[in-house]
Amino acid sequence: MPKSSPGQFSDSSRDKLQQFIASLPGMACQIELKEGRLIAFAYVSEGCATLLEVSPDDLLGDPSRFLSLIHPEDISSFFETLQRSAQNYCSWHWQGRVLLPENRIKWVSFESMPQKSPSGLPYWEGMMLDITESKANELEIIRIRKQFQDLNSHIQDAKEQERLHIAREVHDEIGSLLTSIKMDLCWLIQRLPEGDRLLADKAGTLEELVNKAITSANNLAHSLRPGVLDHFGFIAAIEIEAQEFSKRSGISCSLNTSQEEILLAPSISITLFRIYQEALNNILKHARAKNVQIEIVNGSDHLELIISDDGVGISKAARNKPRSFGLRGIHERAAYLGGTVRIASSASNGTQISICVPLVADDFSPKAPLQALFDGT
Repeated sequence: MPKSSPGQFSDSSRDKLQQFIASLPGMACQIELKEGRLIAFAYVSEGCATLLEVSPDDLLGDPSRFLSLIHPEDISSFFETLQRSAQNYCSWHWQGRVLLPENRIKWVSFESMPQKSPSGLPYWEGMMLDITESKANELEIIRIRKQFQDLNSHIQDAKEQERLHIAREVHDEIGSLLTSIKMDLCWLIQRLPEGDRLLADKAGTLEELVNKAITSANNLAHSLRPGVLDHFGFIAAIEIEAQEFSKRSGISCSLNTSQEEILLAPSISITLFRIYQEALNNILKHARAKNVQIEIVNGSDHLELIISDDGVGISKAARNKPRSFGLRGIHERAAYLGGTVRIASSASNGTQISICVPLVADDFSPKAPLQALFDGT
């Protein structure tokens, strides 16, 4: 067998290489960039016929055949990723749909690092793979995740509506009854026989119990639905809750905001308020803090709520423990608004929780129905 010259394959080696490439799941190819928005195929493997249902000779002779197969919605991303790779000599990664006969669709993926040709223009060598099955699984996960988000949104809305209903019942019905009882009790106290110490003491005890019941009813109604949020707005509700938190806990709590009021959609204001309550509750139970700082930053298209304390911090293990429902609830409520949560914590600097939400909630629904991504409708 004759030896191959340096830098060349022998016929046997070339045959083995061709067999190896033919056995790969996809299409091996070399794509060259030409002047303007033009490409050429310097090499295409036999896998082209299986992947694209086009012969290698057809692509080698007319590269526009490949471009004509790309789904119209994905052609711009093909050229954008190609140009970015060519300009920065970074990895070219593209995923898109190709249209096959009978309106069938395949998802394909290509990834390669550019190399410089003798002409100075870049070219790419790599494998174009069929990722239809994995893409279908990915889109199914997105669909299921959206269903969970919709369900969570429905549950949150139902909970708030039920809380509002119960709060009104407590305030209007139970509160009114207790107020009437107190008025009648005061009427009786004024008419007690003079000198009857036992009746006066018993009446005083009853009055004290009624006052406690009225306070408890008011606190319950407030915890179910903060009336100040509906009547005076988000900033006022945050400030009053900070004052109440300081009274209950003895922890100094201050608010920093550049605006006296921010107009928010009801769903955003109540959800952010619940996140705020949960954060304060976590501080009270775990942080051993002396000071809490609340900051509200109102951007042009987003709002950020920052809650900082000087406590002992949250360990990584505590954040990841299965029953960490407080932090999980904060993340889920923020996701409900299409927002994000950042947590920075250390034993020496305490904890800072930053919740950033869009002022116009994102649409979680896919841009097109799931099946349309495969049937081209």
